[in-house]
Formats: sequence, structure tokens, C-alpha cells
Amino acid sequence: QATLAQDLALFSVSESFFSTTQVEEAAVANSMFCLLVGCVLAVDVGFAWSVATPLETSEDARELGEVLEAVDECRAGSSDSGQQSCGFSVVQLRGQRRSHLGTESGYEAAPAHKVGWMQSERCAGTELHELAFVVCPKSLAQLQEVALDRTNPCSPNYRKWLSRTEVSDLTRNEQGLLELRAHLRAHAPEAAILHASRDGDLLRVRAPVATWESLLSTEFFVYKHEEHNSTILRSHSYLLPGALKEHVSGVLQAINFEQFLPKTMPGIDLNTGSRDTQQPLFSAMSWDNFTELQASKGPSLVSPTKLHKIYNMPAVAERGSDLAKMQAKTSQVVFGTINEHWSPSDRTRFEEAFGIPQDNYVKQLSGQTEGFSMSGDAFCRQNSSHCGEANLDVQYMMAMSPWTQIGYWYVPHGRPVSFVDDFMAQLVDEDHPPQVISISYGMPESQVPSAALDLFECLAMKLTLQGTTILVASGDWGAASNLVLTYECSFVPLIGLQVWWPASSKWVTSVGATVGPASGQPEVVCQSNYTGPSTDGKAPSITSGGGFSQALAKPAWQEGVHNESSRGVPDLSLLGHNFAMVLGGRWRTMDGSSAPAPVLGGMLSLINSELIAAGRPTVGFLNQLLYATSSRSIFSDVTEGDNRCASLGAPCCGGYDAGPGWDPVTGLGSIDWQKLRDAIMAAKV
Repeated sequence: QATLAQDLALFSVSESFFSTTQVEEAAVANSMFCLLVGCVLAVDVGFAWSVATPLETSEDARELGEVLEAVDECRAGSSDSGQQSCGFSVVQLRGQRRSHLGTESGYEAAPAHKVGWMQSERCAGTELHELAFVVCPKSLAQLQEVALDRTNPCSPNYRKWLSRTEVSDLTRNEQGLLELRAHLRAHAPEAAILHASRDGDLLRVRAPVATWESLLSTEFFVYKHEEHNSTILRSHSYLLPGALKEHVSGVLQAINFEQFLPKTMPGIDLNTGSRDTQQPLFSAMSWDNFTELQASKGPSLVSPTKLHKIYNMPAVAERGSDLAKMQAKTSQVVFGTINEHWSPSDRTRFEEAFGIPQDNYVKQLSGQTEGFSMSGDAFCRQNSSHCGEANLDVQYMMAMSPWTQIGYWYVPHGRPVSFVDDFMAQLVDEDHPPQVISISYGMPESQVPSAALDLFECLAMKLTLQGTTILVASGDWGAASNLVLTYECSFVPLIGLQVWWPASSKWVTSVGATVGPASGQPEVVCQSNYTGPSTDGKAPSITSGGGFSQALAKPAWQEGVHNESSRGVPDLSLLGHNFAMVLGGRWRTMDGSSAPAPVLGGMLSLINSELIAAGRPTVGFLNQLLYATSSRSIFSDVTEGDNRCASLGAPCCGGYDAGPGWDPVTGLGSIDWQKLRDAIMAAKV
């Protein structure tokens, strides 16, 4: 118990993203490693500056359209040579309360629990090591004020988005950068600056270990992970020099320890389905066609057709129609990591089954792996466990808005440091970022270094100011998180229940999971211990995540909604159980809050197309509109169920109940698309 207290006292366990989607019928222990998060980003911020040029009339926006419209997806059946069977060119889009000591005093310590990493010898002082300094924005208070103003439906500046240049002028801390560089020249003359982000949020620097030890009052050691034969250089803690505390919020790559992920996708049911000799991992739970799948799964099976009906969505626009052309002016992106591929032929087969147009193609936004394609038919036939999340996200986001230009944004390492770095480089630093971003990955908030969390908040606000919507899945392990797998429930009295990040960010819309309407039953929480009529008597494999942040204060738009002092998650919920999809050439079902996140993303793209056609700004950050009293008619309240149990037979360590109004299980409830559309279109802009 004492060791556990030490392990968890710093609110930092391991650092690695997990996919939020799980194969629906998972029943084995390995499935316990899958985590859930989904994300849609809505960006709204600004002073009374001029509104950015409407997307469809700007030169850079036309460049973005040309980039996304270009056929850069491998044709179905064209990739039979394995993982790198489809070659993509690199495509770029044109365009608080973290009360850790690291934020306030300049001191931050490493977690005691280092997930397999064992300390070895002291580092040689001459060994080179790269650190990343996170630079505070020019005025965080002013940035937050502008963001709140531009996303407030009652403000005369509502949805008057800023240009990329205006955002940079608002946030770039030139004085802080100058002082950081000067301090490095004076006290770390051996240091070499490798890269500075466009707005100076992040400065990557390489220097001998002895230099870092002197500058940060620390000692670096070699850490080894025997199971994976890997080594890294890390310190126990660091202390920023007093001269830097005003302008530097923290240092990355000093105390963070990465966790290795399982090599196979969890969630296998060994009792149902048909034999698939090509892929033993999924041999017990796949079907030849949708008809067979439907007959086996019953009325609770979710398909694009059902989603359109349940959420009151319009019919898909006809090929060549003015409506289709209008929708093609919008952009949306799904996020991928941890070796998740998607299959063009699976996408084609999925769309054929539901009469979805197949004209549109997915663009590879390759991030840190320039020129490396994360698309491959042969790869997904041979490695279905590494294609489930990506296939689900791509298939359902395209199903909801098939004419919208879509990108697949991939970050090779599912860790918060890599994530925020690439998030900035590929999306935030572009002149015209995508209008909708969906993220189906995450981790317990306690695993995120203070500096990474603070940096993401700043970056999300910058996207908000440019009219981007960020959607994030709320998680698949209930209110306690996947920490139950290591500690069962013993950590809860020490550090409390654990909300998911980045779903806990104040500048994203977090999306939970429900069940019921697909089979004509009342909508209830998607939870692993529910076997009622809403799921045809079969328990879901996941429990929707939710709860309260321990790092971020309650946002203004949640005042009066709950009595806690911190950010509550989720904001809303949609169906997240028994989703039909094609994976490795076979029909399967999957559960997860990562399913409703891209679904909502596609819904918002349809609304964006109407706004753009009318010469109006995009939807952007949703939450202030959603929480307004006048918007309550948008929602169907979900009042039955809870998130006390984790997924797939893991312990039930406590959580929250669904109830009238907002709750930390399903948020405000589920939406009616038409009512949401009407509320957005009626807003005075």
C-alpha cells in the first residue's frame, strides 16, 4: 500500500495513448488494454479584429481544397504487397488549472511507477539528449478571454473567427522566446536549437547531459525496458531556473516514461461468428456479408442507415448535385496512432453495402512519418488488430458526410509529448486547419505531463479561434480508467477516479456512448454490466467514460450545471455499441465511445457546408452553445445507467449515475441533428 501511494502520489502513471474502440464481443483478458477517447475540436476565439476571409473565397482555402480533392488514396484492391503497399505523398493542410508544481514553481517530478522501466547507470555527461521547452503564450488570460468571447452565443463577436496571423499575434511570446534563447546561450553554450514551432510554443534543444543536469538541477540516468529491449535517458525531477519560470511552463522528455502497447487488438469473443482462416485473431467473430451479420446480431446492430434515422439526419446528397458540391467545400480529419492502419477496400465494401457514394478519397496527413502510408488492404487482412480503430473512424465519418474532404492524421507514437508536438506541426501551425477533428484515443489524465497538458490547452484555443471543432471520445473504462488493470480499486482512495484526456480539455467537445435506440428501446448508458433489452440481452464490451478533471478548472459554460470545481466530462453522448464495420475484408462489430465521436464529426460537417454556402463562419467550438439554456431542446436526456464498472469484466471501482440534466456519464444527453442544425443556423453571427 505504501508503494502504491508513492506510485500514484504525483498523478502520473504511464504515458501512451490507447485506442478507445474495442471489438464488441471482447471476452479475454488481453482486451483490458484498450482504452477509450474520442475528440472533436471546435475553435472560437477573438478580439474585435476583422473576420477571417470565408474559406471558400481565400487562395489558401482553394489550395486546401485541391490538396484534399486530389486522389491520394490507394484504390480498392491495389495493395497486396503488405504494410507499405500504398505510397502516399506527404500532404499538409494549408493553412487551468494544472496545479502541479511544474506549472507554478518550476519543479516537476517523475512518476514513481515507471511501467517496466528500470533505472540503470548514470548517463555519461557527454551524451547528447534532446529536450523540448514549452513556452507560455504572451498572455494566457487574454487568450482565454478572447476564446470565451468568440464562442459565446450572446457575444456580438460570436463565431467571428480569426486568421492564422491574428492568432499568432495574440499568442506569440516574443519576449519569452528571447529570454529563453539568451539564457541557453549564457548557461548552456553547448546547446543546439533544433527546431522552434511557428509561434514559438515549443523549442527543441539538444545538449550534452551534463549541461542539462547543471541547468535543471538534476541527474539523468539510463532506463532500460528489458521486455522490449529499449533504453531512454530520464531524470527523477527537474527545477527550472528562476529566470525562466515566468515564460516556460515546463520541459518535455525529462521525466516522462512511455508505456509499450499490446501488439494485438483486444476484444475477442470465442463463441460466436464464423471461421476466418486468414486472420485467426478474429476467426470467431466475423461474417461474410452484412446480411449474415445482421441476422446474427439482431436489432441492436448499428449501421449508417439507422444512425440517419435515429438522429433525424438528411438523406445523402446525390452525386453531382449542388448539395454534394456544397458539402465538398468542407474538411474533416480523423486522428490515428499506435500503428493503426485503415483499408481502402474495406471502406469501399462498407460504402457499397449502404449505398454511400464512393467518389471521395482519404488523404494521408502523415505527420512525423513523412511519406509513410498508414493505408493498406493486405496489411489489414493480415493484421486486423491494427486496423479496427482507423477503419471504424474513417468508415463512419465518411458515412455521415461522404462528400466532405477527409484526411487521416497519423502520429507514430501514442504519447502525449509526440501528440501535442505533431498536433501543433500538422494542424495548429497551418494557415487553414481542418474544420472538424475527431480523436478516438486517450489516456488517464494523471498520465499527462503538466507541460504537455498546458500546451494542448493553448493549442486547442488557437484552433478554436480559427473556427475548428475538436471532438474527443470520453473513454471506454468507466469512471476509474484502465488503472484498475494494474491496481484494481486500491488507487481510488489515494487519487480518486480518473477522467480521460484529451476529452477533459476545456476546448474540446467530449463524446460519451449510449445504447438502446438502434433496437427501438430507450437510450441508456453503454456499460459493460448492462444486459437489458436495449442491448438484446448481451452486455457491451465497454463502459462509457466520464467524471471530473483533477487538472482543469470548471469552464464558465459549466457554471450552474454541476457542483464540482473542475471540468466535467462528457458533454454529450451518442450510440456506441454494436457498430457494423468491415475489417480485413470481413464484417464485424465494435463498441466504443470512439464510434460516436467521428459520427458527430460527420454530422457537423453537413452543417458547416450550409454555413459556408451562406457565407457564414463555420460551427467551431460547440460547448457554449450546447450548454445554453435555450439549447436544451436539442437533447434527449439519458437518465438510466452508470459508469461504475470498467470494461470486459474488470473491477467496478465506483463512478457516477446518469440522471436528469447534465451528468458525468452521458453529459447533456443525445442530440437531434435537425434541432442542432437549426440552433446553429439561428445563432446571430
